[in-house]
Amino acid sequence: MPRKSSKTKAGRGPAPKPHGKAAASVPYPNPAHEYPYDAELSAAEALGRLDLDASTAAAAAEDAPVETPPPQPEVPAPRPPPQPPMEASSSGSGAAGGGRQEEGLRRLQELVAIGREEVELTEEEVRANYQRQEDEICALEAIFGDNVVMFNRKEGQRSFQVHVHIEIPDGTDVSARLSFGAGTLNYKEGHDADATDDLVYKFRVEHLSPILLTCLMPLSYPSHQPPFFTMSVEWLDKVMISSLCHMLDMAWEEQQGMEVIYQWVQWLQSSSLSYLGFDNEIVLSKGDLACTEDGGDRRACPDNAPPDVTIPRIIRYNDDKRHEAFLHAIHDCMICFSEFPGVDFIKLPCHHFFCQKCMQTYCKMHVKEGSVVKLLCPDTKCGAVVPPNILKVLLGEDEFERWEALLLQRTLDAMIDVVYCPRCQTACLEDSGDEAVCSSCLFCFCTLCKERRHVGVECLSPEEKLIILEKRQKSGQSKGDIQKLMDEVRSIKEIMKDAKQCPRCKMAISKIEGCNKMTCWNCGRFFCYQCNAAISGYDHFKGDCVVFDQVEIDRWEMQVNQRQQRQVVAQVQADLFEGEYGYPCPTCRTAVPKIGNNNHLYCWSCNQHFCALCRKSVQKMSQHFGPKGCKQHTADP
Repeated sequence: MPRKSSKTKAGRGPAPKPHGKAAASVPYPNPAHEYPYDAELSAAEALGRLDLDASTAAAAAEDAPVETPPPQPEVPAPRPPPQPPMEASSSGSGAAGGGRQEEGLRRLQELVAIGREEVELTEEEVRANYQRQEDEICALEAIFGDNVVMFNRKEGQRSFQVHVHIEIPDGTDVSARLSFGAGTLNYKEGHDADATDDLVYKFRVEHLSPILLTCLMPLSYPSHQPPFFTMSVEWLDKVMISSLCHMLDMAWEEQQGMEVIYQWVQWLQSSSLSYLGFDNEIVLSKGDLACTEDGGDRRACPDNAPPDVTIPRIIRYNDDKRHEAFLHAIHDCMICFSEFPGVDFIKLPCHHFFCQKCMQTYCKMHVKEGSVVKLLCPDTKCGAVVPPNILKVLLGEDEFERWEALLLQRTLDAMIDVVYCPRCQTACLEDSGDEAVCSSCLFCFCTLCKERRHVGVECLSPEEKLIILEKRQKSGQSKGDIQKLMDEVRSIKEIMKDAKQCPRCKMAISKIEGCNKMTCWNCGRFFCYQCNAAISGYDHFKGDCVVFDQVEIDRWEMQVNQRQQRQVVAQVQADLFEGEYGYPCPTCRTAVPKIGNNNHLYCWSCNQHFCALCRKSVQKMSQHFGPKGCKQHTADP
C-alpha cells in the first residue's frame, strides 16, 4: 500500500514527536554543522567546520531554534588564495582531492535541502532505525578503517564519506584521446581520422584514485527510504557516474528495508569497472555534452579539471600507492640475496632496488677508490646513475664532499676545451690556437706541452725535454727540483712507448688485451688504438685498421682450440728432443720424447697413445703391456 506522505517545505526543521506516532521527516543539517558553499575552500576547512566540540554542538541544537535565517544582502567575501590540488593519501582521513570532497559535501547538502516525502514512523521504528544505523556505521569503520571519514553522528544527520579504493593487481591501461587547440589541451570527442592535432596518451596503473561516496542517513533509513548520497570520481565523466548512481538505486530497490551501504561499496570495488566496460582499458573522456547540459544525475560529481591536471594526478596517486605497497612487502636483495622489508631498501629511479647496507658499501667503495663515474645502478643490464639525493643519504658528510669534488674533476677532465695550469693546477679554457691563460696566476702556456707560450715554434718531445734537463743539471744552471722534473719526463717517455693518448682528454691509455676499439676510462670516448682516431662504432675497421691484431687472434685461438694448443706443446717437445730421444707418432709423425724407461708414450699433437718399442697405437695398456706383449719399462738402447 502507498504510504501517507507530505512534501517537506523549505525552511522547516524536524517535526516534534507526538505521543502516539512520530512523524519523521528528513531534516536539514544543523546550522552549527553546515557545510561551506564556496567551492574554492579547501576540504580541510570544510572538515574543520564539521568537527565541532560535541558539547557545544549539542547545546546549540537544544537551545537555538532551527529556522531559516532571513535573506541578507550578498557581500562578496575575499577569495582565498588558490591552493595546490590535494592528492589522494593512503588514509581515508586525508583529503583525496580537496575540491572533489568539498563538492560532494556541497552537493549532498543541496539534495537534503530539496527534501523527500515525509514518512510516518512509530517511535519503535525510529529507535530500530537508529540502532541499525549505528551498527552499520560501526561495521563500516571496522571493515574499511581509515577509509571511512565521519562528519556527524547526530540522529537524523549521520553523515560520512567512504573512500572506495579500486586495486588492479595485474594493472590496466588508461588512455585519453586529446586535442591541442587554441593553446589548451582538451579531451577529443569522436574519432576524426583527418585531425592532425590529436594525441592518444596511454599509461598503465595498478591503483585508481578512490571513488568518494558521501552519504547521509535519514531517520527513515533503512526501514523505508535509502540514504542520501553523492558520488565523486576523478577519472569518470558525469554520464558514467550517473550510471553508477543508477546501479546503487537498483541495489536499494532489490533490498528495500535492508542496510545497503556496505553492498554499495563492495559493488563499486569489484564490479564498477566491468559494468562500465573497462575490462581491458579505461578511457578518459569528457562525456556526453548534451547530458551534462540537461543536468544529468544531481548526485554525480565529476572532476572538470583539464587532462593536463587529471592525468598527472592519476599517475602520481598510482606511484604513491605502489611505493606504499613496496614499503610493507618483503623483498630479496640481488646483491646479498637476503630478505628484508621494503623500508630497508633503496629504490633507484630505474626501479631497481637493493638493501641499504649493500648500497652503502657499494657507494662508499667507489668514492674511496675514486671511480665515481662508475657509480651506476648495480644491476648488470642497467646503466642508470645513482642520483645525488640517494648518495647524500648513504654517504657521510666527508664522503659526499669527496664525491662532489671527484665528480667535478672527472667532468672537467672530460671536457675537451678544459686544461689545467701547470703552475697552480687551475682549470682553464683552451683557445683555438692550443693556448690558454690561467685566470688565477695569469700564466700563458701551451696546452700541448704545458710549457710557456711559444708562437711559431714546435713543442718539444719528451726526449728533447730530457736532454735539455740533463744539460742544465750538468752545467749547474738549473733552478728548483730538476731531478723531479727529469723523473716526470722519463715516466712520460716510458708511458708513451706502450700507450696512446685519448683524442679527447689526452689521457694515456695502454692496451693489455682485446680489440683495437678502446674506451677512455676518464671521458668515455671511443677511439682506435691503431691510428688513435676518435670513432663511434665498428665501421671504422672496414678500412685499413683491423679490429684484432694477429697476435691477439693467435692468443685467442690458443685458448679456445685445445687441439692447436696441444700441437704447439708437441712442436716444442719435438724441437727439444729432436734426434735419438724423439719417437715419431704412428698417426701424425710428431716426435715424442721418452721420459725415463716408460715405453708408454703420449702424443700431444693428435692425442694418441702408442708404444715406443713397436710404434703401434695402444688402446688398452693392460693388454698391450703384458706377459705376451711389449715390456712397459726398458732401458734405452
